[in-house]
Amino acid sequence: MLPNVEVVSAQQKKGGRRTVERIAAFASNANPEHLDFEVRHTLKRNVLDSLGCAISALSGPPFRALREQFDEYRSAGTCTLIGGGTSSADQAALFNSALVRYVDLLDSYMSPGGLCHPSDNFGAVLAAAEHVHASGEQFLLALAVAYEVQCRITAAVPVMAKGFNHAIQLAMSVAAASGKLFGLTEGQIANAISIAALDNVSLSCVHSEPVSQWKGFSPGITGMRAVYVTSLAKRGFTGPLRVFEGPNGLSECSTSRSRWTGRIRLWRSSSRRL
Repeated sequence: MLPNVEVVSAQQKKGGRRTVERIAAFASNANPEHLDFEVRHTLKRNVLDSLGCAISALSGPPFRALREQFDEYRSAGTCTLIGGGTSSADQAALFNSALVRYVDLLDSYMSPGGLCHPSDNFGAVLAAAEHVHASGEQFLLALAVAYEVQCRITAAVPVMAKGFNHAIQLAMSVAAASGKLFGLTEGQIANAISIAALDNVSLSCVHSEPVSQWKGFSPGITGMRAVYVTSLAKRGFTGPLRVFEGPNGLSECSTSRSRWTGRIRLWRSSSRRL
């Protein structure tokens, strides 16, 4: 079980660290000893589930198109593309995340204000881990960090109830996990999270009927951009750390539940399939 991280309002934490800094500290301080048997078992099961989803999608026409796109914008890289080949970390994040999402059979986390799919993190975190030659243990810990961050924000902020897509919290979770893998400082991880969140605000109409092909690729492009901006944060790029508290932060997008009180319960991956 990972240690608790609180999501609190500006009113509750006057003079203290901003929410994004608290999330960054959580990611930075996570270590393998925090992963108990149940968590490890669930993560490993979900890794296998994600790979099964990805393999079943390999024959999909969009993935041939993506490989053509990668050839056009070729970047040398050593990150594996599921199904064969290699590419850069950001392109591998896009490709592998899209494979996992394409068949729409991955896990779900449900909350009153919306939902998210924790395994949307898998492809991006895998690419980030391979990019820095991380161990299996380091990859699993980063994946756990991503699950925690994504699900706790989903539980605290009713993103979808306000008309936004859950790409927002996915961007933050991938940035937190990638920052952990890339060895960023807490301050750098906080900046990576804020940059990733700002530029991945999408609309929930992507889920509306008739559903377009982009529903299955939105998480992939989010993961791609989050991995990329985390590398920029490593090089000194900064973002607005008051992404939650504002002004004009996420709290103002969720006024019906703007008082984020108490501790958010640890994620529990739902067996419900959407």
